[in-house]
Amino acid sequence: TKIIDAENAFIIPGLIESHGHLQEIGEKKEAIKLQGLSKEEIIELIVNRSKVTSKGEWIIASGWDEAIFANDYPNMNLLSKKTQNNPVVLIGLRGFGVMGNKLAFDKAGITKKTKITDGGEIIKDQHGNLKYILINQAKKLLLDKIPEKTLQQQIRTMNYGFEELLKLGFTTTHNLGVDKNHMNVYEYLQKKDSLPMRVHAFIAARMYNINLVNEWLEKGPTSNDDSFLQVRGFKGYYDGSLGSRGAEFLKEYSDKKGHTGVGGKAYGFHRDMITKALDKKFQLAIHAIGDKANRDILDLYENYFKTNPESKKLRHRIEHVQVVHPNDFSRFSKLNIIASMEPAHAVEDMPWAIDRVGEKRAKGAYAWRTLRQNNATVIFNSDFTGSDPSFFYGMYSAITKKKLGEDKTFFPEQAFTKEETLRAYTIWSAYASHQEKLTGTIEVGKWADLTFMNVDILNATPEEILNGEILRTMINGASVFTKE
Repeated sequence: TKIIDAENAFIIPGLIESHGHLQEIGEKKEAIKLQGLSKEEIIELIVNRSKVTSKGEWIIASGWDEAIFANDYPNMNLLSKKTQNNPVVLIGLRGFGVMGNKLAFDKAGITKKTKITDGGEIIKDQHGNLKYILINQAKKLLLDKIPEKTLQQQIRTMNYGFEELLKLGFTTTHNLGVDKNHMNVYEYLQKKDSLPMRVHAFIAARMYNINLVNEWLEKGPTSNDDSFLQVRGFKGYYDGSLGSRGAEFLKEYSDKKGHTGVGGKAYGFHRDMITKALDKKFQLAIHAIGDKANRDILDLYENYFKTNPESKKLRHRIEHVQVVHPNDFSRFSKLNIIASMEPAHAVEDMPWAIDRVGEKRAKGAYAWRTLRQNNATVIFNSDFTGSDPSFFYGMYSAITKKKLGEDKTFFPEQAFTKEETLRAYTIWSAYASHQEKLTGTIEVGKWADLTFMNVDILNATPEEILNGEILRTMINGASVFTKE
């Protein structure tokens, strides 16, 4: 038995990041950062970067907020005139939008006549001319044309993401929306016995990813719990984001009359593909934000269970669960559906979310307490890099319902307790993965996946929690991160 001196650290079960996009951490580190910049500052920054960038080299930036700019995007025509030597791609903070210059669109073959085949929108002006902005899955038209990285470059990007998550105390990550490039890296590292943490890969159920989809439909889910790479799930995409008014609602948006969002087939949701994954006994994790989208996915699960009752045991998920109609809260527990949610979104979105849906519907938004009162299992995550993946930030958001730096609370009756929040990042997330007997609590016989920190989170103030630090991350009894 190996004895480690914890040096007065507080030890909790290894944290589980149950919805993220690992590759984005490294990609955004290497990209130019746009978060917090105004329209004018974005253009100025990219123009200045183009002046010191070799002709023909792609300029990639990320972090502009799709919700903030939903009513008034930066002028991409102006940017195009000032950056004629370099293709430019500007990726949105939440992954629901991409902007580019004319040269990038030309190289991608995107014109005003281009048709969308997998959901999304090409933004045009009143004359039908391109504004060089792509929303939702239309973004793939441009993103897929960025020169592909080598395997070694992709490994470097992924490893940076792993390092950052380990520093944040996470021992397991769920990558929602894995494509062939991501899987190549995971499988390469797995063969080399070099995966630094546990990975649950959920295959992106999209037509662009059809080869990987078919490959895993043929293979079926992985079954060895001890393997660091698990492929037991598929990620479905039913509607768009609330910020860009893509989330699908039963009634019109409060700030856009006649508009209810987009969902289902129009958003690129392939019911046949999802059904095949269910038939092969994969766990489903389906993105649904609006109240209609959540209802439709609950209906999908319920109807499938009528003829396939065993599937109910797989603990299928709905991702985000941002706005739920009051009549649908009780259905989550009845159908054994996991509500996978982001504490940070609840406070970051609220200033404009109320504008989108109105005060009445907003009471059914980010409603963790209501879901718990209806006996639903709620798991917490960050959907990184859309939000800061820090556990301390997530817990602060969950227990205060306050946006950083502000005193106003948003529907505090929906807040979680500290213990509930800890469980949502540990044992409840382990339960969602069918691994509650292996991890999620500190017990004899379970994996020695542990997170060491300098704060007693169950007794500390919100501010003390927010300022907490991870001291050590342990997986299978081995220290994989130690703070210097």
